[in-house]
Amino acid sequence: MKRLFSTIIAMLLLCMSAEAQKTYAIITGVSNYEGDQNDLAQSTKDAKRLASLYKTKDATVVLLTSKNATRANVIAAIRKVKAVANANDHIVFSYSGHGMENYICTYVSGGSKMLAYNELFSELDKCQAKDIVCYIDACFSGTAVSNMNTKEMNTKDMNRIAWKTIVKNNPRYIVFLSSRSDELSAESPLVGSGFLTNGVIKGLRGKADSNDDKKITVIELFKYVHKDVQLHNNKQHPQLVTSKSLYDNVLMSW
Repeated sequence: MKRLFSTIIAMLLLCMSAEAQKTYAIITGVSNYEGDQNDLAQSTKDAKRLASLYKTKDATVVLLTSKNATRANVIAAIRKVKAVANANDHIVFSYSGHGMENYICTYVSGGSKMLAYNELFSELDKCQAKDIVCYIDACFSGTAVSNMNTKEMNTKDMNRIAWKTIVKNNPRYIVFLSSRSDELSAESPLVGSGFLTNGVIKGLRGKADSNDDKKITVIELFKYVHKDVQLHNNKQHPQLVTSKSLYDNVLMSW
């Protein structure tokens, strides 16, 4: 009887723990930049579509697009999640828009007003969470994990080292990048999306479910996204940055 009672209590605690898990999603996209020079057509759509998908899964979603997707607002949104997320929760961060080496181009794209990958991941790293999933659909997004290519300790190298250190010391990151460090990332009016985000959304909706178990794992999604992006643009090679121990983490189920 004592063993049965202990088993029941353990099962109840497990159920309570599962129910306590929440997903906090910070979804950003910039189509209309400050000025008239650098506007995009699909990035805001990408953000809205991904936000809508996560809302159907009862995630708490913060959506920041175009003029609201400033460096300051993105950081503020992450810090608000930090204030409420606990160690059982899941965090999602998504960005669609222009990118530069070591930076994502938030609404005001100039100097310190842009958001460095080093700063982005340092802020995310302060959050309690079981895992942190990132989708970065931007040119040169692979620079988030580029190796040092010079002996001089300049700002770019410091960004790379800091990012690599965070990943190494915190094996909870699952980062989908739209391209290698020296590649452009494309969007298409025919697809109506950036190629990475399009693959991610289709994959999470079920296309990536290769074993038909109604669950989309990290490695299933990446394999699907890589194939889908290459189908549309063979000059763009998506990257997955994570620990192999997280390959079977479930990103979405139904």
